[in-house]
Amino acid sequence: MSQERADDFTERQNYPFMVGVYLAVNAISDAFLLVDGPDCAHMKTQYVQGNHDWLSTLTDISGFHRVANTALHPFQMARSREADLVDRLARMAAHPPAGVVMVTPMPMAAITGVDYERLARQAAVNAGTTPVVSIPGRSLSGDWLSGYAAALSSLAKHIGDPAPEPGCVALVGYLMDRNEGDHRANLRDLEELLRGLDLELVSVWLSGKRFEDLRAVRRASLIVSLPYGRRAARLLSRRLGVPVLETGLPFGLDGTARWVREVARATGREELAERLIERELDRVIPPLEWVVPVVFLHRAVSFIGDPYLLEGFLDLTTELGCRHGPMMATARADHAPALAERAEALRLVFEPTRKQMMEHLEPIHRNEVDLVVTNSTGSHLMGGSTPVMEIGYPSFFTHALYARPFLGFDGALAFIDSMGNALRRIDLMRMHQYRSGERPSER
Repeated sequence: MSQERADDFTERQNYPFMVGVYLAVNAISDAFLLVDGPDCAHMKTQYVQGNHDWLSTLTDISGFHRVANTALHPFQMARSREADLVDRLARMAAHPPAGVVMVTPMPMAAITGVDYERLARQAAVNAGTTPVVSIPGRSLSGDWLSGYAAALSSLAKHIGDPAPEPGCVALVGYLMDRNEGDHRANLRDLEELLRGLDLELVSVWLSGKRFEDLRAVRRASLIVSLPYGRRAARLLSRRLGVPVLETGLPFGLDGTARWVREVARATGREELAERLIERELDRVIPPLEWVVPVVFLHRAVSFIGDPYLLEGFLDLTTELGCRHGPMMATARADHAPALAERAEALRLVFEPTRKQMMEHLEPIHRNEVDLVVTNSTGSHLMGGSTPVMEIGYPSFFTHALYARPFLGFDGALAFIDSMGNALRRIDLMRMHQYRSGERPSER
C-alpha cells in the first residue's frame, strides 16, 4: 500500500462522532437535527445519504432538510448566540413533520461552553409538545459508535412514564445504520425469534420508525441491550424500573442460538428456546452440508470494520472451518474490551496507526488471505488487488433493496451464501490465471 493510500485511510477510518449522530437521526423517520457548527456539517450527510443508504431522507429537494446547521463562523464565537439557538430549535420543533428535534455542537462550538441542555429545555417550552433533545458534543473524544450511542442515551431521557406489560420486550442498541432491506429483514427476523419465545417486541432503538414508536419502550417488562446502546439501555432500565439483559449480536448460527437462550433464561422460556433452536437449525443446516467442506474449510479470511460484527464473524468463520488472517477494527478498543484482551492472538488492531496498517496489510497483499470481509474503508485499502465482501458501515458499493438479513438464523445463511459466492469468484479468477500462465502471487 502506498504512503498516500495509508495517509488517506488514516483520515477516512477515524469516523467522527458526528457521523454516528447522523446515523441515529437517519434511523428515526421524524427526527430533525440542528448542528451548531459551520456549513460543512451539511456535507457530512453524504457519508450516509446516497452513498451508504439509498433510502435515506436526511436531505430533501424541498430544502427542509432533517439535518440543519447554524453556519457558525469563527468571528461569531465570541458573542452570545443563545437566543438565536433557542429560536432555531423552536422553529424546527414547530415544523409539522418533526417528531423530535435534537441539537449537538461541533468542536469549535462546544469549546465556547454553551449550555445546550438548558437551551433545549427552553426551546421545548416555546415549541409545545415536540421534544427537544441535547446530545453532548464529544467529537474530540469519541468515534462514530460513540456518537450513535450518545444519541440513544440522550433520547432515553424523553420517554415518559413506565407502563410495563408482561411478555413485552424492547431491543435497545440495535445499529440501524441504513433503511435498506438488510436491516429491515434483520428486525423482522429478530421479532420472529422473540415471537417464537412467546414474547412481544414493542420497541427497537433504533428501527427507522418514528420517535413515538421509541416511546413504546414504556410497555417493556424487559430491556434487551444490544452492543450499540449499552448506556441507553441502563438508563431506560432505571427510568422504567425493569430489568436489563446485556447480550451480544445474534450473528452466526452459534451466536443466534446463544442469544435466543439468553433471552429465554431471562424470561423463563428455556423449553421454548430449545424447540425453536432445533427447528431453525434443522432448516438452515442441510444446505451447508456440502458447501462447508468444499468451499470454506481451511480458507483464510480477514476482517476490517465494526468490532461488534467482528465478534460474530470470528465465531461464524470458526464454525465454517476457516483460518483467520489479520484483523482491523475501525473503532476504539474500549467498545470491545473482550476483543481487546485477545488482540495480540487475533492479530487485531483498533484504529490502527499507519505503521500498523502497513504491517497488517502485508500478508493480505501477499495473497495469504483468500477473502477480506470489510466495509468500504477496507475496500479502499485493498485497492482492487484483493477480493473483498462488503458489510457494515460504510457500505458504499453494496446495497440491499430487498429483504436480505445478516442477523438471526436466516441472516447467518445469507452471510454464508455471500461469502461462498465471493470465494467461488476468487476460485474462478485463479483458474483463469493458472490457464494463462500467470501465478496468483503476481496479482
